[in-house]
Amino acid sequence: MKSHTIKIDLHVHSSERSNCAVATAEEQVRAAVAAGLDAIVFTDHHRLVDANQLNDLNARYAPFRIFGGIEITAQGEDFILCGLNDAALENRAWNYADLWQFVQQKNGFLALAHPFRYHQQIAADIARFPPHAIEICSTNTPPRAAPEIQEIAASLKISLLCNSDAHAPERLGSYYNIFDELPPDDASLAAALKAGRFQCGSGFKNIGVKNTA
Repeated sequence: MKSHTIKIDLHVHSSERSNCAVATAEEQVRAAVAAGLDAIVFTDHHRLVDANQLNDLNARYAPFRIFGGIEITAQGEDFILCGLNDAALENRAWNYADLWQFVQQKNGFLALAHPFRYHQQIAADIARFPPHAIEICSTNTPPRAAPEIQEIAASLKISLLCNSDAHAPERLGSYYNIFDELPPDDASLAAALKAGRFQCGSGFKNIGVKNTA
């Protein structure tokens, strides 16, 4: 019998790889553990996590789990990816359609991060190339946009995500995704996400966001 549900934040930054972050990877891990999370995914801007650092953190903080991911800007929008560890992802000149095709071919997971943060409309062609999910709650997603984000997710039949987008330790635990069990590796996490086997959660309150995809 499981003692608790599994809480995973899929959108976390570290100062080693993201200039906008103010905390190191280890500081972020410690904050996530203190906030009651079970796992995080480092999604730094156009930078993959160093495998040696990832292995070291997982060894020292087990059973807490740290996954590697990346955040990529393509055609005016930011996307978070996990389940892939390919140096090609660090290219800063991705066209969204090409990125979408690459992730599909490699069996990764792709999500639109904090939509409507910078623009009134979504710039990338997600209607033609739908991501696997869209972030409805984060510390950088405008709350006013939630109804429109829900409509987009329903029309594209994709999942809704809740993540902290933490650039500082105090944001860990604000938003996360709830799983029945902890995926053992990056590929299993990507598979669970693509299958929609999770729900949104928040450390603030019951936000009532449920996946229907």
